[in-house]
Amino acid sequence: MKIFDKFAPTNSPFLLGFLISLMGALPLGYINVIGLQILLEQGNWATVSFISGIVFIEFFVLKAVSFGAKWLVEQKKLLLFIDVFTILFFLGIAIYFITNIGNDKNFSLSLLKLAQFPFILGLLLNSLNFIQWPYWSGIYIYLFRTKKLDPHCHDNSIFIMGAMIGTLAGMLIFAHTGKYFLVENKIEISKYLNPIFAALFLFLAGIQVTKVFVKRNKTKKIMQTISNN
Repeated sequence: MKIFDKFAPTNSPFLLGFLISLMGALPLGYINVIGLQILLEQGNWATVSFISGIVFIEFFVLKAVSFGAKWLVEQKKLLLFIDVFTILFFLGIAIYFITNIGNDKNFSLSLLKLAQFPFILGLLLNSLNFIQWPYWSGIYIYLFRTKKLDPHCHDNSIFIMGAMIGTLAGMLIFAHTGKYFLVENKIEISKYLNPIFAALFLFLAGIQVTKVFVKRNKTKKIMQTISNN
């Protein structure tokens, strides 16, 4: 956060939202991989439609979280449920892809009926992305506490607009960069999707498990400090 404090734009909620969302949208993730495959199989317009579905859900998440960030962070049982659900969700999908490694049943968007409707597919995938709730809650609490964003004026609406465009830009950059790399190296990604998704979802599940244990240890230390005092 110290680096962010140093380089974060001031008096520009649009740029602030854009940069935060852009950095969050660029890393490798299952939604980005699906966006890349949509670009390869269906073209630019389908990809933009898919990302629009992602951004549509993100808008409502940001609106809700901006009003209830503090409340959500204090709901320990709800956050624990989100963590456990996310771990099981990721593990379940990872197991599916692991069991299909080494056979002819490679994952393809053509197997999904919803792939014909990229916007709806984007809506569904981001609706199931429960991690974004505590993530954006933490971001908002930090921005409000450091007064980088004023919750009592129209700055938040500008911030949300910047965040949505940042997500759109980040996912498009990832998809087109991935397409360029695959085309230049003549790599057929469909042949490797099963192991890629298996490794990716196992990695994501591992991250969530680590977060749960880190939170638990922090809580224990806080309780010990309180009891000692």
